Amino acid sequence: MELLFTGDFMKADEALALGLVNHVVPESELMRKAEEIAAKILENAPLAVRAMKESTMRGLHLSLPDRLNLAGMVFEGARGSADAKEGLNAFQEKRAPNWTAS
Repeated sequence: MELLFTGDFMKADEALALGLVNHVVPESELMRKAEEIAAKILENAPLAVRAMKESTMRGLHLSLPDRLNLAGMVFEGARGSADAKEGLNAFQEKRAPNWTAS
Protein backbone atom coordinates (compact mmCIF):
# COMPACT_ATOMS: atom_id res chain seq x y z
CA MET A 1 0.00 0.00 0.00
CA GLU A 2 2.86 2.35 0.79
CA LEU A 3 4.07 2.26 -2.82
CA LEU A 4 0.58 2.93 -4.12
CA PHE A 5 0.03 5.95 -1.92
CA THR A 6 3.51 7.46 -1.99
CA GLY A 7 4.44 6.81 -5.61
CA ASP A 8 7.97 5.98 -4.43
CA PHE A 9 10.28 4.10 -6.77
CA MET A 10 12.21 1.01 -5.80
CA LYS A 11 15.22 -0.74 -7.22
CA ALA A 12 14.83 -3.96 -9.17
CA ASP A 13 16.46 -6.08 -6.47
CA GLU A 14 13.98 -4.71 -3.90
CA ALA A 15 11.04 -5.55 -6.19
CA LEU A 16 12.46 -9.06 -6.62
CA ALA A 17 12.85 -9.52 -2.85
CA LEU A 18 9.23 -8.42 -2.32
CA GLY A 19 7.93 -10.77 -5.02
CA LEU A 20 6.71 -7.93 -7.25
CA VAL A 21 8.77 -9.22 -10.18
CA ASN A 22 9.91 -12.73 -11.06
CA HIS A 23 13.27 -11.97 -12.67
CA VAL A 24 15.85 -9.22 -12.75
CA VAL A 25 18.35 -9.42 -15.60
CA PRO A 26 20.75 -7.00 -17.24
CA GLU A 27 19.32 -5.31 -20.32
CA SER A 28 21.73 -7.28 -22.49
CA GLU A 29 20.07 -10.53 -21.32
CA LEU A 30 16.46 -9.31 -21.47
CA MET A 31 15.50 -10.87 -24.83
CA ARG A 32 17.21 -14.15 -23.98
CA LYS A 33 15.23 -14.35 -20.72
CA ALA A 34 11.95 -13.40 -22.43
CA GLU A 35 12.53 -16.06 -25.10
CA GLU A 36 13.36 -18.63 -22.41
CA ILE A 37 10.04 -17.93 -20.66
CA ALA A 38 8.16 -17.96 -23.98
CA ALA A 39 9.72 -21.34 -24.83
CA LYS A 40 8.46 -22.77 -21.51
CA ILE A 41 4.97 -21.46 -22.23
CA LEU A 42 5.06 -23.00 -25.71
CA GLU A 43 5.71 -26.43 -24.18
CA ASN A 44 2.22 -26.33 -22.64
CA ALA A 45 -1.02 -27.33 -24.31
CA PRO A 46 -2.23 -24.47 -26.53
CA LEU A 47 -5.84 -24.91 -25.37
CA ALA A 48 -4.79 -24.65 -21.73
CA VAL A 49 -2.64 -21.57 -22.36
CA ARG A 50 -5.50 -19.93 -24.24
CA ALA A 51 -7.98 -20.78 -21.47
CA MET A 52 -5.62 -19.42 -18.80
CA LYS A 53 -5.17 -16.17 -20.70
CA GLU A 54 -8.91 -15.79 -21.30
CA SER A 55 -9.77 -16.58 -17.70
CA THR A 56 -7.18 -14.11 -16.39
CA MET A 57 -8.14 -11.25 -18.69
CA ARG A 58 -11.90 -11.68 -18.32
CA GLY A 59 -11.67 -12.14 -14.56
CA LEU A 60 -9.64 -9.06 -13.69
CA HIS A 61 -12.60 -7.11 -12.35
CA LEU A 62 -14.65 -9.98 -10.94
CA SER A 63 -15.09 -11.13 -7.37
CA LEU A 64 -13.26 -14.30 -6.34
CA PRO A 65 -16.38 -16.52 -6.58
CA ASP A 66 -17.17 -15.12 -10.04
CA ARG A 67 -13.53 -15.63 -11.14
CA LEU A 68 -13.61 -19.25 -10.01
CA ASN A 69 -16.89 -19.82 -11.82
CA LEU A 70 -15.48 -18.20 -14.97
CA ALA A 71 -12.31 -20.31 -14.79
CA GLY A 72 -14.42 -23.47 -14.52
CA MET A 73 -16.43 -22.49 -17.60
CA VAL A 74 -13.39 -21.46 -19.64
CA PHE A 75 -11.42 -24.61 -18.83
CA GLU A 76 -14.38 -26.93 -19.43
CA GLY A 77 -13.65 -27.05 -23.16
CA ALA A 78 -10.00 -27.87 -22.61
CA ARG A 79 -10.69 -30.58 -20.02
CA GLY A 80 -12.28 -33.07 -22.40
CA SER A 81 -9.98 -32.37 -25.33
CA ALA A 82 -7.63 -34.77 -27.04
CA ASP A 83 -4.78 -32.60 -25.74
CA ALA A 84 -5.94 -33.11 -22.14
CA LYS A 85 -5.78 -36.86 -22.65
CA GLU A 86 -2.43 -36.53 -24.43
CA GLY A 87 -1.03 -34.52 -21.53
CA LEU A 88 -2.02 -37.16 -19.00
CA ASN A 89 -0.69 -39.99 -21.19
CA ALA A 90 2.60 -38.17 -21.79
CA PHE A 91 3.00 -37.56 -18.05
CA GLN A 92 2.30 -41.21 -17.22
CA GLU A 93 4.65 -42.39 -19.96
CA LYS A 94 7.32 -39.86 -18.94
CA ARG A 95 7.59 -38.32 -22.39
CA ALA A 96 7.03 -34.95 -23.99
CA PRO A 97 3.41 -34.40 -25.11
CA ASN A 98 2.46 -34.09 -28.76
CA TRP A 99 -0.18 -31.33 -28.78
CA THR A 100 -2.64 -31.37 -31.69
CA ALA A 101 -4.82 -28.30 -31.01
CA SER A 102 -3.67 -24.77 -31.68
